Amino acid sequence: MGQPYDAALKPLLIIGDGHNILVDTGIGELPEKYRQFYTVKRKPEHNLKAQLAQHNLNPEDIDIVINTHLHFDHCGNNALFKNATIIVQDNEFKYAQQPERFQEAAYIKEFFDTRASYQLVEGESKITDNVSALPTPGHSIGHQSVVIKAREANYVYCGDAAPIRESLEKRNIPGVLYSSHEAFKSIDRLKTINNATYIYSHDNEQLTL
Repeated sequence: MGQPYDAALKPLLIIGDGHNILVDTGIGELPEKYRQFYTVKRKPEHNLKAQLAQHNLNPEDIDIVINTHLHFDHCGNNALFKNATIIVQDNEFKYAQQPERFQEAAYIKEFFDTRASYQLVEGESKITDNVSALPTPGHSIGHQSVVIKAREANYVYCGDAAPIRESLEKRNIPGVLYSSHEAFKSIDRLKTINNATYIYSHDNEQLTL
């Protein structure tokens, strides 16, 4: 029998190439019907605004948001970023509007259906000179991971293609899936990236790099 796991929720701030970029926006205030199923443990200093303030930033200072996908724990604060272009895969955005029944609970429409400026991309996309998005479907239909080049290294924000370390090390795919076949392919693709330092979106043991 599996054990409960207190998953971390870790958006990533990238400052560089003349941009303030946020990868995912975490979980927002859940609707009442979700609260009985999902317990969010969050101290005031872990609030997304408070975390940005530690870098002398406000939500208005973020000009690019990259959503790995639109499940509610990754886009829950999208509405905060009124000056940002939000980049998401085209098929993910369209699917999220009317998901199939087995994926329905993963999407909360009011979290992403905002007046934000969305840029829908298809396949690999170059965000800035050193930041790119890589399709890694499986967990969701249009999941993407983010690669940040820094000198000779590649920092890879896996998103939920590999939410914890053992996902890559043991080739364990997430329990919530759109396609297990695509999920395995995406893990294998991530493992081919050279000089990679992987960032796991839900790993509660990886809190620093």
